[in-house]
Amino acid sequence: MSLKRIIISGVGGQGVRIIAHTLATFLFNLGYEVALLYDYDSSVRGEMSAAYLTYGDEPVTSPVIEKADIMLKLANKAHGLVAERTIGEEGMAVEEEIPFAKLGMRYFGREIFGNMIALGRMMRLIGLEVDYEALKQILPLSYREENISAIHYGYNLLEHDLQRGTESTESRWINYIAPTPGEGDLEAEVS
Repeated sequence: MSLKRIIISGVGGQGVRIIAHTLATFLFNLGYEVALLYDYDSSVRGEMSAAYLTYGDEPVTSPVIEKADIMLKLANKAHGLVAERTIGEEGMAVEEEIPFAKLGMRYFGREIFGNMIALGRMMRLIGLEVDYEALKQILPLSYREENISAIHYGYNLLEHDLQRGTESTESRWINYIAPTPGEGDLEAEVS
């Protein structure tokens, strides 16, 4: 596998660092070579925050990314970043717009869970299987179960509607029922 490059961008407080750290650690634990570079203004909440993640089977010689394979945009602060495919928060004029924050509030009671929904979607797009036990070892203790449920929700997001070819924004979201440890397949029902 050649090196894959991911950019995660947003603003301080949206969880860019936790998304990037979780994904990087998950990939490292799978045996990939991983490099992670952060670019953020640590003194001001709400200012630009970006993470540059490179991974693959070969050593990463530079963590600097000029063009990513995929970019997750949670806010429109990181200008000049380029990717082959971009997914982002609703209203960002990207290829795949998903209201992560609204879904976090609707299904998990807080907008911040939108960052874990976004992580789940990223994991699906780059071809990683969601592993409950592996995520349990990586994620912080606070809100761990909710975060894992949100990741599973994001992982399954849009799949039903992509198969049906639905274009409607409201009809494409699914209600996700998180598995308990040891359960087999993920379950979803159409809202």
